[in-house]
Amino acid sequence: MSTFQDCIVSLLDLNDFRKSLTKKSKQAVRTMRMFHKLVDERASTMNAHDEVCFWQDSVLLLASVNPSQRSYERVMNDVLTLKKAIDSIHSCHAICVKGQSFPDLRQNINNARPRIIYLSASSLAFTNCFDVEHHLKAFKADWYIDSRITAKIKTRLADYTRKISLLPRSTERDIHVFHGSFRAEP
Repeated sequence: MSTFQDCIVSLLDLNDFRKSLTKKSKQAVRTMRMFHKLVDERASTMNAHDEVCFWQDSVLLLASVNPSQRSYERVMNDVLTLKKAIDSIHSCHAICVKGQSFPDLRQNINNARPRIIYLSASSLAFTNCFDVEHHLKAFKADWYIDSRITAKIKTRLADYTRKISLLPRSTERDIHVFHGSFRAEP
């Protein structure tokens, strides 16, 4: 029987992309297609990640973690590398939340039509990403990282830290907000 697995769910979202679609739609569509191509090409290099899902102007990443610092660092290095690549096309922000992924049901999925895509990224952690974005978007930062992740990786001092009520149980967690990289400069 499968069990829930500790994970990091990351959402990378292109900044102010809706405005681009309404003002410069041809260029915006080209940018979105470049974004899709880039994510598709980079997904195979993201060894710490179990799932990479993308649509329109966003990408959802799921990575299983164990309690070790190394596990968290590997995941966040993948996210950092992908974010830098996306930023070369269009600026984006990343939201990273620790959660638990749902047990893998793929062995129970048949090849019926329509095609079924099962996202094992916890819907709670995924929802938390959107809640963090909703509550903290005024900061227009590059990184919003759950304190349960920053406790396991090396970061510089956050530009801001805010408490957000997250699922399950509406538990308040510190979200560390970073302009520029979250990494301490050498």
